Amino acid sequence: MSRLVLLVLFVTLQACLTLSNPLPTTAPDNAGLLERAKQLYRGTKAKVLDVGKTVAGYAGMYYEDHLKPVTDSYMDWAKDSTSSLWQRLKNRLPTLGSDSDE
Repeated sequence: MSRLVLLVLFVTLQACLTLSNPLPTTAPDNAGLLERAKQLYRGTKAKVLDVGKTVAGYAGMYYEDHLKPVTDSYMDWAKDSTSSLWQRLKNRLPTLGSDSDE
């Protein structure tokens, strides 16, 4: 779902940037058209990359502040559960416990 949101944001941003800088209505010369298209592409790419860095920064801060504290407790619980299960299994099967100690 987050990829879809980022895709929609990217397309919307491109549309807004294109509409904010319309091409001139006069007939352009063919030699300069390709050069202007390159400059427009590079400018748009730089703006989108800057916005992408900002969005990634906000997403990282949100993860650190809101999601990581919640998920860390679940990860610790899962690690404790698996290690206690492994210990119980080793205690019940002595051959398995002696093989893993070597």
